[in-house]
Amino acid sequence: MNYILKNATVITMDDQKVFYNTDLFVANGRILKIAPHIEPFGIRVVDCTGKFLLPGLIDCHIHMDSNEITEMLLANGVTACRNMWGFPETQQWCQEIEQGKRFGPKVYSTGPLTDGQTYWEHSLIVTTPEQAEQAVVDCLSGGYQYVKTYPSIPRDAFKRIMETANNFGIKVMGHGNYNVSFRELRDWGYYSLEHTSCLPKTDDEVLMLAESDMWFCPTLTVGRTIYNYVHLDHNVRETKHYDSMCSYWQRDWDKITAWRKSLHRYDNMDFEGELERARLFVRHSDNILMGTDVPNPGVTGGFSAHEELADMAQTFEMSPYQALRTATVNAARSLGVSRSKGMLKPGMDADILILEKNPLEDIANTETFCAVIREGAYHDKAECEAVLARVRQYSDDEIEALM
Repeated sequence: MNYILKNATVITMDDQKVFYNTDLFVANGRILKIAPHIEPFGIRVVDCTGKFLLPGLIDCHIHMDSNEITEMLLANGVTACRNMWGFPETQQWCQEIEQGKRFGPKVYSTGPLTDGQTYWEHSLIVTTPEQAEQAVVDCLSGGYQYVKTYPSIPRDAFKRIMETANNFGIKVMGHGNYNVSFRELRDWGYYSLEHTSCLPKTDDEVLMLAESDMWFCPTLTVGRTIYNYVHLDHNVRETKHYDSMCSYWQRDWDKITAWRKSLHRYDNMDFEGELERARLFVRHSDNILMGTDVPNPGVTGGFSAHEELADMAQTFEMSPYQALRTATVNAARSLGVSRSKGMLKPGMDADILILEKNPLEDIANTETFCAVIREGAYHDKAECEAVLARVRQYSDDEIEALM
């Protein structure tokens, strides 16, 4: 599909370049040209007078725990994402998305959650170096882009994961490891640390990681939901977009929240301390990513991406531009796709949000989108709202849940 987005304000996310009263030509799923005036010559024209064009958002921490999660993401302006727990079923769903058979964003995925003991059901448990090496090999052969680790893997096994992954050129990310130091985590090439709760407890160690090449995905939304609904015992049904989830997930949120309370691990949760350490990291690093951890209780597909951006801007005292970088330029860099995603430039994938209001003036304006474009496929607001309405009504029989 070829068309011209006419007379827009184009927020390129390339060194804060903004083009006013500008046309953007989409051809064969890519941005062909950006110029003050492009003659249509019979090509479809979309009038974007008064509108703002922004790269599509990238959520760097999601879980495809059921089939409708990706539908909600794209319908809310998330055009790409990093899935943090891969299954054979999710690989099939990703293939169907690329074939146009399933509504959703571009998905980059880790393999199975790999741990040294069972915390989450269905985890891949490795306790020996041999099992660890095989886990990396299987991750590669399964078509996954990354290895995801939880923190209880024994030291020797974890070291083998890092050695094998480094040899094959596959990145390792997740919750770090209890059995190695943070210096070793850095030196061995751990690629991305997830959640404020996984940061070191000392400022010196936080600074050490921040000044390295390691990425950090704070996932403020899920941290706040755990603090509010587990530690403070508020009702998870108070979540802003609770009614946007189907009944299956509403019940699951109640179940997971009750289970977390039963563990008592959050009884003494110091979330403000976590935020202070996260602020320290952010002040000393540009390697910051936007991620939500959907569908954890209180975290809603796509809706929470906009909430996360607003939270990051406020918590970390970021400008709207700095916050937007975490979900565009930075995300694309971390995923290794900065040549095709994260900015609006000729030759890049046509992943675009058309907004009613300027997100550089107020980060909350990312929610004012009137259309989402994913590799050239144009989805207007009415189509997106219809997708979300359908998802809300899914019966248990229509949900393909993996967890």
